Amino acid sequence: MSAPAALVTGGSAGIGLAIAAMLVDQGWSVTLVGRDRDKLVSAAAQLGTDRAHVIAANLATDVASDVIAEHVGRHGRLDLLVNNAGAGLIGPIQRKTPKELDVELALNLRSTVRLIQEALPQLSDAARSNGASWIINVSSMTATETPPYASVYSATKAALVGLSSSLHAELSPDGIHITALTPGLVDTPGTSWAPENTRDRMIPADDVAAAVRFLLGQSPRCFVPVLPLVTAGAGMHELVDWRAFADGSRNQPH
Repeated sequence: MSAPAALVTGGSAGIGLAIAAMLVDQGWSVTLVGRDRDKLVSAAAQLGTDRAHVIAANLATDVASDVIAEHVGRHGRLDLLVNNAGAGLIGPIQRKTPKELDVELALNLRSTVRLIQEALPQLSDAARSNGASWIINVSSMTATETPPYASVYSATKAALVGLSSSLHAELSPDGIHITALTPGLVDTPGTSWAPENTRDRMIPADDVAAAVRFLLGQSPRCFVPVLPLVTAGAGMHELVDWRAFADGSRNQPH
């Protein structure tokens, strides 16, 4: 039997790459998806396996069917879909341009829905054959802590929690496990904008990967629709002075 296979978006660095590394270590085959092919190739090389495949694609456009088809063509199966790609354009709501709005909605929410739609036949097959398959939607603590100047980003991340909870009710009877991870600030290239003196309080990306390993290790009867991962104290509101974003926007990709 072939190794279980996962597709990880936003897989060239940070949380996505940490999850991919954990999966490879557990014997999985992986597909890394991102916009920059060179970064993806470099990331795959770091995994040190011939079971890693890369797909360069802009998920803000409707490429979900092509991405899933290419993954299945290479690996023959899909057991786990990790929707990690996202972007946060942080700044005052009155300065949010229509283009910025479209990017956040398309990448953070629409691409997740479209990938799930296209992946469901394969995930259903995996659940029938092996007793379980998984969808991990990487949300954020901003879904509930809702800091200022991150309104649209927070809204899309809250939407992922609602999406995951509803899909749990819809798909869990078929053996498909859906979880929204809601981590606080994670120490990745995507949080390079945060004050340097907060690094030692951020969550390591490997801890998020360990959370995914935990989810994969549960029995087929145990479902976890939402899994928060938080820092000490008041979390984001204590670690970040959000007033620094009042004069403009910054990109917060992951």
